[in-house]
Amino acid sequence: MKKNRLYIIVFLLLILAAIYFKFFKNGFSTMGNSDHDFAVRDTASITKIFIANKNNQSVTLTRTGKGTWLANNRFPARSDAMNTLLYTINMLEVKTVIDPHAWDNVIKNLAVQAVKVEIYEGAKRVKVYYVGGETADELGTYMMLSNPETEENYKPYIIYIPGFDGYLTTRYFIKEDDWRDRSIFQYYPYDLKSVSIQYPAADSSFRINILGKNQFMLDNPFTNQKAVRFDTMAVKQYLTYYQSVLWEVTAPGTKRDSITNSPPIAILRVEDAKGKVTTLKLFHRKPAANAEQKYGIEYKYDPDRLFALINNKDFVVVQYFVFGKILQPATYFLR
Repeated sequence: MKKNRLYIIVFLLLILAAIYFKFFKNGFSTMGNSDHDFAVRDTASITKIFIANKNNQSVTLTRTGKGTWLANNRFPARSDAMNTLLYTINMLEVKTVIDPHAWDNVIKNLAVQAVKVEIYEGAKRVKVYYVGGETADELGTYMMLSNPETEENYKPYIIYIPGFDGYLTTRYFIKEDDWRDRSIFQYYPYDLKSVSIQYPAADSSFRINILGKNQFMLDNPFTNQKAVRFDTMAVKQYLTYYQSVLWEVTAPGTKRDSITNSPPIAILRVEDAKGKVTTLKLFHRKPAANAEQKYGIEYKYDPDRLFALINNKDFVVVQYFVFGKILQPATYFLR
């Protein structure tokens, strides 16, 4: 009797376990696991993400280290965009099951406008799904999973992130330029070794050498003449301006040669404590067509933006809003 009772208890426990995994483990869902399991819970295991649209445009995001990614194996990917994408991949949930009568229309729309997403762990492709447009209330996104081995398509669903009011389509963007890290300088003051700016007017130029905590040397990069007295607090404040310096957009390649062959208005040279040197040349930009109408002044040059050449390689547009405080004359430190 005791043995029979034990067998019955074990049998009942197995049945309860089976019921749990079938019905309760995935949010009290009675749907099959394969056709709605969009999320990757362990995003730290993801090594590559491939996103493509119907126009044969694509981007490949590859993990190169802890928290660092490359876009198309060419440029560092924006950390904010990568964090948002990984969070999205981790949090995807089914919001609504779509009426089977509407499947055909949804699938047709996905075929026209969806982007394809492939997620890899090592060399293994673990997820394939299509991200379509938003629902009428803009609180959900049409998506459809595929078998990562056979690419057999499953049923479409309306997907969302719990607690987020909006749709997810815009998080899966493809343009390489939008993925590029826009950082030029990201340094705390004592991560720097030296900072210099050369202007056409030599007496406005300066160089700061960081010798130690609260220890600086200020001189002129043309003459090497040292400043005997200068405002240490002004130097410390100035060095904080290099903590987050970003470019705005890439500049048109057609203008590069004509612009960069002209004299720069300033040349910045920044060397960090590890010996990495970044050189930035700044050039005037023609004013926008509506500049006079906007400000009521006829400008010779754009009052808002400049062209910049980074390390004689990347030709970009930067804002005076960012660089205005950096482009100080030597007298700034002599007050």
